Amino acid sequence: MANSLFAAALLLASVLGAPAPAPQAPQVTTPASFGPDSQVSASVQPSTTGYRVEADVNGYNSATYHGPYTGTPTTVGAAQAPTTLAASIPAQPPNPTATYYNTKGVPLNPMPAPFTPAGGLGTNGTLPRYMVNSDFDFESIALGLYQEWIELDLFHDGLARFTDEEFTAAGLGDEARSLIEFMANQETGHATLLTNMLGERAPKQCVYNYPYTTPREWVDFMQRLTRFGESGVWGFINHLDSRE
Repeated sequence: MANSLFAAALLLASVLGAPAPAPQAPQVTTPASFGPDSQVSASVQPSTTGYRVEADVNGYNSATYHGPYTGTPTTVGAAQAPTTLAASIPAQPPNPTATYYNTKGVPLNPMPAPFTPAGGLGTNGTLPRYMVNSDFDFESIALGLYQEWIELDLFHDGLARFTDEEFTAAGLGDEARSLIEFMANQETGHATLLTNMLGERAPKQCVYNYPYTTPREWVDFMQRLTRFGESGVWGFINHLDSRE
């Protein structure tokens, strides 16, 4: 009995005294792209369009130069059509086809399929066409793409411009910066989608001159820019010919 207890004690001591196995480093696989349908590589590619990209020591990406704008901005837009029909669009009465009024509270027209009310856009079974269908569509989506391009650059720029110490002093820790980087990276998908909708004549990314000098000014500027960008999209989205 004594020998058994002694052997058990030795076994327990050997288990408790055994060093813990060394932790294994996680295996990280870097993707080659943002998905099978993306035209954008997941890694920084050399630019041939004049928009130079560099990797900061913290791993974030930004343009190497954000100089002043040297062009001539316009208030009426630089794009010109072959001809302009009138100085403005006159006010008109309601659309002649906008006469539907339901006085019974139930479907008034035959249903094309069970539980499918008549009407609606893109509900007749035709395959959606995820491209622009008019000049209005093209100019509107191009404006949206310009917004996505500046967001893609802006969100990354502050992460590369300011040091870890500056972010910490501003109350922005690792978690906040990681979330901003996540939002920055997803702008790639937005820019890719709108570029594919427009085709080969889609606008390219610009070089920007930002006014902020501190992390908090950067965050404030991002919020303001995103708000008016989203407001602009809400303004044109219901007027698109391609709304499917």
